[in-house]
Amino acid sequence: MKLLFLLLASVTCFQLANCCCCSIAPPGWMSCGCNFLNCNCETSNGYCKYRRNGQCNHRPSGRCESSEGNPSIEEVCAAKRRKRSVDTRLMEDYKEKYGHLIGLPDLDLFYTFDTDKDGFINIEEARASLNVTLDAFNEVDTNRDGFIHPAEFDFSLSD
Repeated sequence: MKLLFLLLASVTCFQLANCCCCSIAPPGWMSCGCNFLNCNCETSNGYCKYRRNGQCNHRPSGRCESSEGNPSIEEVCAAKRRKRSVDTRLMEDYKEKYGHLIGLPDLDLFYTFDTDKDGFINIEEARASLNVTLDAFNEVDTNRDGFIHPAEFDFSLSD
């Protein structure tokens, strides 16, 4: 059931093209609809959506709400905006595989998790950075090839 929900949420997010990588939610808040990398998050009018943490075991309570206008959590998604400057190491490492994505903020984030700079995130890299479980990794690795590709990381990085 959980897998079906994630699949439907991913398809909906992709079709609406309003997903992005959001920051780790501030204390007392949880991101809405994000994967373990905090990407493919729900947005509203370009703003990340959050919900308040419950009092017990940090379980979510309440509905997701836009961060727009809330100074403690306001965050605009910049998934489609290109940056003016690009890390030259990223450009050198990714120019052949992902040249068309260079300059997108979410590729910069992907690059930080790709510690061996081969253009993919494997389970060892995910565990080293985030202490993630294999099940959580497999939820993001949708083609089940053992690697997270940029498009699996966040839909804004689709070809």
